[in-house]
Amino acid sequence: MSGTSSISDEVVFREYYPPKAAQPSATFSGSHLHKIAFRHPGYRDEFEQNVLLTLYAFDNHNRGLHYATAHTACALVACNAWEGYLTHTRDGERLQLTADGLLTEKEYYFRLPGNTQYPVYPTFFNWKFPKDKMPPHWPEEIQDDGEGETALVAPPSVSGVTKAVIARDKGCVISKNQDYVEKAHLCPQSEAEWFRINGMGDYNLNDTLADEVITDDISNAIGLRPDIHKAFDDRRFIIVRKQDQWVVHFTNLTQNLGHRYHNTPLKLRTGVSSRCLLIRFAWAIFPSVKKFLTRGASHWVRIRVQEDSEEGVSGFTEKTTEMSRDEALKLGGRSRSRSVSPEGKGKKRKGEEDAEEQAEPGSLSLSILKRRRTDTPLSPTPPSNVSSALISSSPKPPYPHIPPDSQKQHKPLEITEAPSDGITYTSPNPYAGVAEKLAEKKRVDQLRLSWLRPQRPSNPDLICCDYNAASAAHNSGIQGRANRSQSQLCEECLGVEYAKDRDEDEDEDLPPWVNGE
Repeated sequence: MSGTSSISDEVVFREYYPPKAAQPSATFSGSHLHKIAFRHPGYRDEFEQNVLLTLYAFDNHNRGLHYATAHTACALVACNAWEGYLTHTRDGERLQLTADGLLTEKEYYFRLPGNTQYPVYPTFFNWKFPKDKMPPHWPEEIQDDGEGETALVAPPSVSGVTKAVIARDKGCVISKNQDYVEKAHLCPQSEAEWFRINGMGDYNLNDTLADEVITDDISNAIGLRPDIHKAFDDRRFIIVRKQDQWVVHFTNLTQNLGHRYHNTPLKLRTGVSSRCLLIRFAWAIFPSVKKFLTRGASHWVRIRVQEDSEEGVSGFTEKTTEMSRDEALKLGGRSRSRSVSPEGKGKKRKGEEDAEEQAEPGSLSLSILKRRRTDTPLSPTPPSNVSSALISSSPKPPYPHIPPDSQKQHKPLEITEAPSDGITYTSPNPYAGVAEKLAEKKRVDQLRLSWLRPQRPSNPDLICCDYNAASAAHNSGIQGRANRSQSQLCEECLGVEYAKDRDEDEDEDLPPWVNGE
């Protein structure tokens, strides 16, 4: 065998291909400057207080936004006002654009026929799903191209949804990757309460789902690669309808994903819910509405409230009201939903959250109670119950294992108390309630004795114990097992049942020293 090796026996490295950047002729812009503002005609233009939404316009390398996508976003916010239309000015003519036309100007007005002061939904939680009237050009059902497998006869259980989604979608629906694919919810799990209130469970393939798992239906999920899934949950893109196809539409800035996947057509399989795709669209758009509500003095909004009707029937209904800027500032991005954000700094443990939520008004929070101390500053004077001989015999210096020259003089520990609220907090007494328990034990013993006395033998020759002496010794409070045994009656005179019950109850709920241990 030759000592030299041919080229075929060595590792051959492949050539590295860096991620391709957008070509100059690409339609995707990806620029942070390419935005379009949509104004509300019912408010003044000054200070941008009437900007209802601001959307990125990535559909053209200069500035361009798909008309139907922009119209759907504005209409969702304006209480599902599909009859709305766009104009160049506050009182201008309706734009004559097809659903797949492009908006290229910096701003437009979204107007409703005969209503310039129309209300808006302030948050996603208040948004009402338009069951009876879906957006134009948005189909109610998804039909695949026939390349997919036959639809499932029975929907999978909650534990089997992930496997079923990946098998149905054959990998990531966007990148086509088949490694490390995850199940991605369309309506987030954190919005289960909204899902339930709007009756979206009626469209689930698995109609047994309820409560926290009501969103874990195969129709409410698609397969995504982990990084794309993260971008989906970060509201970086949505899935919309363009030119009679489902496509990826990026709504925010990214480094590479937008350049690679914006306007990528998708082959969604039968069983994916188009209604849930619309829910994800709305969920991604509504956080931007808070900017509009906090720029002006007040705005008209439509909210969901629970109240009784004139007939005495209680339930949810919609109410149009005026919301001030201060009220809008208190709105959260997610109303009444648990956080789905990743773990971060300042996260409280479950016990601390529950304790602070249950605290009564005016009471101290758990964090304040943790800091409160009743300690006094450390004193060099030893306690009075410590022997002086013990003190004098202590090793000097106090830390003999440390060289004397390295033992630095430290200032006494300073303890700062929290501001007093006038309430005195004391440590719990481990022997609290002992006196009451002893009194209860004595009362039970007396009841037992009073029940046993009538059952004593009537023949004095059968009695071997002195009942009076035993009773006197018991009442004198003799402690200790040795002394206590002298005051006990024998089992023949006392009764086996009573003796057994007394011994079992003797040590319950009392400190050891009470029972003479």
